[in-house]
Amino acid sequence: MMQKLRKLFISSFKWRLLINITLSYLVAFLIYSILGIIFDRIIPIAVPNEMRYALCYAISFIVFVEIFFKLIDFTIEYIRKLRRSIQQVTSGNYGVQCEVEYDDELGSLAANINVLSKTLLAKEKESEKLKEKERAALDIERNAERQKNELITNVAHDLRTPLTTIVGYLELIKDDTALSKEDVHKYSGIAYEKSIRLQEMMDDLFEFTKLDNADIKLNKSMINLSGLIMQMTDEFYPSFKDCNITPIVDLPEENIYVQGDGQLLARVFDNLISNALKYGYHNTDLKIEVSGDEKYATVKVINHGDTIASEDIPLLFNKFYRTDSSRNSKTGGTGLGLAITKNIVDLHHGDISVTSNDQITTFIVKFNRYFDQN
Repeated sequence: MMQKLRKLFISSFKWRLLINITLSYLVAFLIYSILGIIFDRIIPIAVPNEMRYALCYAISFIVFVEIFFKLIDFTIEYIRKLRRSIQQVTSGNYGVQCEVEYDDELGSLAANINVLSKTLLAKEKESEKLKEKERAALDIERNAERQKNELITNVAHDLRTPLTTIVGYLELIKDDTALSKEDVHKYSGIAYEKSIRLQEMMDDLFEFTKLDNADIKLNKSMINLSGLIMQMTDEFYPSFKDCNITPIVDLPEENIYVQGDGQLLARVFDNLISNALKYGYHNTDLKIEVSGDEKYATVKVINHGDTIASEDIPLLFNKFYRTDSSRNSKTGGTGLGLAITKNIVDLHHGDISVTSNDQITTFIVKFNRYFDQN
């Protein structure tokens, strides 16, 4: 019975209002009746009946209003809660949640406020994500613009030196008619060497630009990594001899296979060996290790040379980056070789890293290993 009365009390604001009025009226009527009895039988006084009735009515009315206000205060306080919740939502606090105390119009309003706050909170989070994406896109655009400017600046700087030398010597040959045949041959030879160097730089730049394109297609096949390393070592034999460097190749007993573009993978190890010859000490060993486990095929190129500073290591694979020592050396370099190498490794979903300690530098290349099914 009490459950039914409670359900009736909270199911409709109109029913709750009617119940409040009824209860207040019954109590007031009871007070009115009691006062009438008191005035008539207990303390009869010489007051006209109209005045007694008016006094009883006034007191019972005051009781009615007081009781009604006390009963309605529960609902008024709930309405105040809803108003405060609405104010918080309008001020931007979308995390507010109203307690649904009644199953009526006010309860429906509280539920709608909750839905509205959740919707606005979701919209706010979505807006923040969009803003974050816009900021990231703007950062990418700015970074791309910065890289483009750096590319132009670096290319112009790197191309200017050989071009200046070529133009200078050719102007000398053209304008100085008193040059001997030997001088003409000497200066034209220098101009030719610089032209070859300029062509190599342009080739590196073209290859880097091509590899930096995400749409590049790889001609993949099964590559015997051990055989590829032996082939690269044989091709560098004259360079090893010129630098008096002894190659030491450490291969496993079994062949190690990877899936990849053979031409590009050859360029990876060509760049690493060339880099070791350029910046490594002469009259030392150059060690190349090939190994494999159940998941990865690993190649290490280990050379003796100046220790690379720890702050330079994270930047080695950036395009046009050269350490201070390599900038000041006569070895030249476009600063694209290692960037090209990393691009190729990334295209093959591999990993390349560097360690450098105690004048020993190790480049470590890892690829997913492929097991021959035959």
